[in-house]
Amino acid sequence: MNKSPKNEPSLEVLVARFAYASAAVLTLSDMLGTISAGLALRLVEEATASSNPSANGRTNPNSSRNNSSNSSNNSMFYFEAEQMQRQMDELILELKRLKKMMS
Repeated sequence: MNKSPKNEPSLEVLVARFAYASAAVLTLSDMLGTISAGLALRLVEEATASSNPSANGRTNPNSSRNNSSNSSNNSMFYFEAEQMQRQMDELILELKRLKKMMS
């Protein structure tokens, strides 16, 4: 059975839905870009720190303190990664809602 024109959403509603879907997709892609840039920065910082133990060329007498600092940094990194994963899951859920709303 065909839908009557009265049951179909107006052009304005369709345009608004597409604008909303576009904004959601752009937000997701921006977030993924930010995450990948952050991960790349973290890897470069860690590679630089491991190849150059001190910024000014001297050995660091507090290397055990640096190890605990690295451990703290790693746990903070994993906490941030978990938060980002939750945010991505929420965005994906919102995209699924959008898809359902559009059909």
